[in-house]
Amino acid sequence: RLWRASRRARSCRMRICHSLLGEVSDVDDQELQWRKPLHLVQQAARERWHVDADDLIVLADGGLVVGPSVSAEELGHGRNVFFFVRSALDPQAASSDTLSAAVCGLAPVEEEALGEEETAALDALTSCGLGADDPALEALQGNAAEARRRLLVARPVVVLAARVEERLEVQRLAAQAVLDNLASHRATCTKSIGLFLTKHERAQERIDQHLGQVEASLSALRAVALHPALQAGGRQTLADVLPRDKIMRFTAGVQAEKARLVQCVGKLKQEDSQAQAWCDQVASKVQQFLQDDSVPACASEVRRTYTRAFEEMVPALKVRVPRQSAVADAALVLEEEKRTAALLEDLGALCRDIRAEAVELQMRWERQRASFLQRLREVSYTQSTVRAVERRAALLEESINAQHSHARQLAHLQKMPKAYEKALAEVDRRRRFRARYTAQVEQARAALVKMAEDENARRRAFFSRHGCHLPADLSLGLSALVPAATLDVAEFDAQLLDLGGPEPGASSSSASARAAATVGA
Repeated sequence: RLWRASRRARSCRMRICHSLLGEVSDVDDQELQWRKPLHLVQQAARERWHVDADDLIVLADGGLVVGPSVSAEELGHGRNVFFFVRSALDPQAASSDTLSAAVCGLAPVEEEALGEEETAALDALTSCGLGADDPALEALQGNAAEARRRLLVARPVVVLAARVEERLEVQRLAAQAVLDNLASHRATCTKSIGLFLTKHERAQERIDQHLGQVEASLSALRAVALHPALQAGGRQTLADVLPRDKIMRFTAGVQAEKARLVQCVGKLKQEDSQAQAWCDQVASKVQQFLQDDSVPACASEVRRTYTRAFEEMVPALKVRVPRQSAVADAALVLEEEKRTAALLEDLGALCRDIRAEAVELQMRWERQRASFLQRLREVSYTQSTVRAVERRAALLEESINAQHSHARQLAHLQKMPKAYEKALAEVDRRRRFRARYTAQVEQARAALVKMAEDENARRRAFFSRHGCHLPADLSLGLSALVPAATLDVAEFDAQLLDLGGPEPGASSSSASARAAATVGA
């Protein structure tokens, strides 16, 4: 009852739990206000259990991985944080050190004070109102002393049983967190593998479509005649421009890569199925571990036996004497001594049985701890298998991205005839634009030349009629003329293919040039 009350009092705090040992360290909420949970776990593990921070795996209720960014609000309602020693999960690690550490603090002590209930039951033996000189009082005191001695023999085992139950509950909470984390990790992997397989199927459909149209595309290219300006020896069609041998080698390489990827994806599916089977098997074993009640049964039996000892047998040790007699009858006292001696013998046997249960309890706890450690190692191996599947899927996804690139390159063959047609039209459009642009430039140059000549003529007329009569010292800046206009345009599109025929807009361009020359003269 005291342990349960203490547990309720700690429910508002964060509990740092050593999962393998089952030990707990409480953390006040005040510390969580200015420090992250992971930092507190690392400090407690280093100071109390001498475990390095790099050797920790930290989980919270629900399987949440506690990292540097996790706050106290994210720990959930239970606010239990479990850490696991990474080096202990290595199957090659020495198990003897781990075993000795796991049973540390579980050995029953030689002496343990009786509790309040036991003390009250023993005190009740001598509270019968007998006189100090009554021989029954001496018998009662002897019974109380002997019962106390024999209960003290069994008391450490009861304390041991309570400690085992506390640690076992911590282990089970940690096992549930591990189970939740494994389920979450596996669900994430399943989702990512599903998305990967969907992406692979789409990539395969696309690459198959393009590979099946390579020959048809080459035939279509052979039907497209090159422009006469592009034709030369051995180059009459659009297909003649392409390196057919290189295209076929590229196509063969794409097909081989496609077949290799199909095999790798098939192997990935097998590994994923094996990982799923491992997860199911390990989860089943962890569930069996959670349902194993061998240790609780032994601890409960110890507590039940001990409760029976001080609740049933200790009160029966009280000497029964008539309340109306001031001094107990000697025969009655002798008879009661015989009866209580038999009860004391039974009590002693019961306490010895409880003491003997300590060995069984410790052996069951060691087996429980070893089983939990084995389950943790199996979970660790399973999660490493799941991560290996995820890494393989990530590597294969790069191959799928390469397939997408190959599909885009093969798509050029299908789009090349239309692209060639559009290219010829683009050459013609650009040549026409260049002609129009040049004509506009010539027109602008001619207009500027005419404007400059008209303005200079008016300035000369002003000077000849009025400016010549002004004093030379009166400078109004009227002697300047408009400079010759310059309009330079950089050469562009000079390398466009000459498609033959007259230059578009050539006649208008030459007429504008002749007009400009006349105006300039």
